[in-house]
Amino acid sequence: MRCEWSVITPAAPGFHDSTNSGHSTEIAPSAVCGYHRRVTRYASVIPLLLALLPTASLAASRDAPLDTDRVIIKWRSTPASIEARADERASGLAARVGRALAPGHDVGNQISVLHLAARQRGAQLDATLAALRADPTVEFAVPDRRMRIRAYAPTDPLFSQAYVHGSNSYALQWYLTGAQTASIRADTAWDITRGGTTPATSPVVVAVIDTGVRPNHPDLAGKLLPGFDFVSDAAVANDGDGWDTDPSDPGDFISAEDLASGPLSGNHCGAGENNDQPIPSSWHGTRVAGLIGAGTDNGLGMAGVGFNIRVLPVRALGKCGGYQSDVLAAMYWAAGFGTRAGWQPPVAVIRDAGLWRDNPNQHPAQVINMSLGSIGTCDEVYRLVVQEITSIGVLIVVSAGNEGDAVDSPANCPGALGVTGLRHAGTKVGYSNLGPEVGIAAPAGNCLLSGANDPCLFALTTTTNTGTTTPADDGYSTPFTPTYGTSFSSPLAAATAGLMKAVNPALTPQLLVSRIRATARAFPTSSTTSTTVCTVPTANSAPQNAECICTTETCGAGMLDAAGAVADAQRPVALVQAMGSIRVGSTLMLDGSASAASTGRSIATQSWTVDGVDGGAATPTISNSGQLVASIAAPTQGSITLRLTITDNLGASDAARLTIAANGDIASEAPPPAGGVSRGGGAVDLLLLALCLLLFTQRLRTRGLAAGPLK
Repeated sequence: MRCEWSVITPAAPGFHDSTNSGHSTEIAPSAVCGYHRRVTRYASVIPLLLALLPTASLAASRDAPLDTDRVIIKWRSTPASIEARADERASGLAARVGRALAPGHDVGNQISVLHLAARQRGAQLDATLAALRADPTVEFAVPDRRMRIRAYAPTDPLFSQAYVHGSNSYALQWYLTGAQTASIRADTAWDITRGGTTPATSPVVVAVIDTGVRPNHPDLAGKLLPGFDFVSDAAVANDGDGWDTDPSDPGDFISAEDLASGPLSGNHCGAGENNDQPIPSSWHGTRVAGLIGAGTDNGLGMAGVGFNIRVLPVRALGKCGGYQSDVLAAMYWAAGFGTRAGWQPPVAVIRDAGLWRDNPNQHPAQVINMSLGSIGTCDEVYRLVVQEITSIGVLIVVSAGNEGDAVDSPANCPGALGVTGLRHAGTKVGYSNLGPEVGIAAPAGNCLLSGANDPCLFALTTTTNTGTTTPADDGYSTPFTPTYGTSFSSPLAAATAGLMKAVNPALTPQLLVSRIRATARAFPTSSTTSTTVCTVPTANSAPQNAECICTTETCGAGMLDAAGAVADAQRPVALVQAMGSIRVGSTLMLDGSASAASTGRSIATQSWTVDGVDGGAATPTISNSGQLVASIAAPTQGSITLRLTITDNLGASDAARLTIAANGDIASEAPPPAGGVSRGGGAVDLLLLALCLLLFTQRLRTRGLAAGPLK
């Protein structure tokens, strides 16, 4: 399968939201991989009229340890006058616990504030609280925490700036706050986690498989990990070679010469109605990377959703897009699959086995973002690769596509999280694909305009480069050089998943998707500009290339709510599997040892129970039912369903079921990641070999760029 950009060119200057009278959304004439940037006629960067709004860095990071010099005490007895006896009670308590305490003020209802001699944190504070709680006169003791204004406001100028248009002011990063219906509330999620204490120590990596990045962009400084370039064809790569270790984006422009002759001619890569017009460089990967990982709270440029999360740039697309085989190799590398001694991948796909072997990915991603795709169903190869990668615990997030039609591949692959695009008002943006394969919806950008030359007021602000062909100055997209498309919905969801992994590393891809969907906000049921309800695309239906009112059948579970998803990630994770063979008289181990509490919490209780029996199965007796690892006798007929419930020290809980049948079938509702698959390679060698041979056959069939796209 060939992967290309799908380009949309305007019939008149500027691109206009389909909800505006006199303007319509144009849909891409072809649909292929890496397409999700909509191309307008590039104007020079026009200075914005920016109204600087007040900024504040008021909230301390939730990832930073709590420190305090005050504690709140609830006394067990009621003194005649707490204030009159404050010194006596404080000194008596201090003597008993062996700590310096000074009386503070009375809160009421037998609650008082006591002052410590100095600020305490970590183990020291825990020990002080434990000593206070153990005293017979104290009912409870808790830190006197400093409360902050909710919804963190970082110092990035573009986060708190607005574009003034007429009498109205439009926030440039509206999609990160609660400013609009479709906004994802990332600022509130940052009150729970920032993806780690600092970028250098963040435990989360999100890979961006795209056109590469501009590595020296100041807002990506310290956020980019060493990546890889998987563009195998030099003509597509535009950097003079095939695979290499440099994921920098040299530009993906298509010139008139490219279209007239050479390896790119005849591939329908150009702009315009006949795909025969030049295209400027998109800097697509840099735009995607900025939405995920632009430096946040660094006093520069924009804020990225992932805050401190690091970005792994993996280049697989160039001029005219790229080949599916290169994308697949990039997926495996990003997930951490490597080569082991004695295994040599076929050169047909792994173009340089030595290069691959000598440059294993030292920073495997927990989440992979793919703002690319092609028309059609999920083929056998994509299905296989997505299954393999998700089985080891890596989530794949994919944009749905920009044709206003059925969801593209691989967003429609089982196990991938497909993301459709919303307007600021929460309705489907005209160009976005839709259908039951979509998991969630997120802002894609739309240009609410009243005139042909007006700015794009609800585009997404992100990092980019100002060069029209080769790199020039690094900068940011603006209302006059806008960023929009489902390519940019996907990274919002990928970064949200990354924040969730920072809170709870035990969350599997299935559980990340489940909790993102469960916390989604409901779509609006009406619109001031449209009465059309979105419908599921069929083979005979026309593209839905105008705004429509989303349903859960067409746009996913709802609107992405980063704050809700990250909050739900704080619940513990129950992961279950059975160990042993099913035969008469055998004992099966019920293994919940992979279950875990979120960061900073601990499992308080766990319990195995029988959830149901079927087909004449006897109700089993569970040995060690109060432990994470228990056992039962294998069923002799029918099936049994067991449930593991775990509760953390703050009372949050999670449960997962495990069904065991006498015929040997075992089904886990929440299995742990595959323990037998090494992310450094090894256990999947034969599968990779089969995959590569299949791709080699495909490669021979396509005969390179001149063959044109396979759809």
